[in-house]
Amino acid sequence: MAKGISVADAKKKFSEMLARAAYNGERFIIERRGKPMAALIGLDDLSLLEEQGYQKPQGLLAAAGMLADYEGFEEIMAEVYRSRRQSEGRRVKLA
Repeated sequence: MAKGISVADAKKKFSEMLARAAYNGERFIIERRGKPMAALIGLDDLSLLEEQGYQKPQGLLAAAGMLADYEGFEEIMAEVYRSRRQSEGRRVKLA
């Protein structure tokens, strides 16, 4: 199981974490404000992922991943949903 660590602690302990990932096969989840942001894994684990067909997200999935790091995005979306719930809708002409 991967160990969660803050960005600040990861900066302080990077060399140690790198050795542990490379030589012991340990995995680390690097978090910002408690939110997982990235993983540090050894090359053996990376090779396994690539052999199993892992591909970097593309298109809409990649865009959604980028938005997850946008500060304030959750508040903006909460306001969008709040205003939609309060909306009485609009007339739409079909055909």
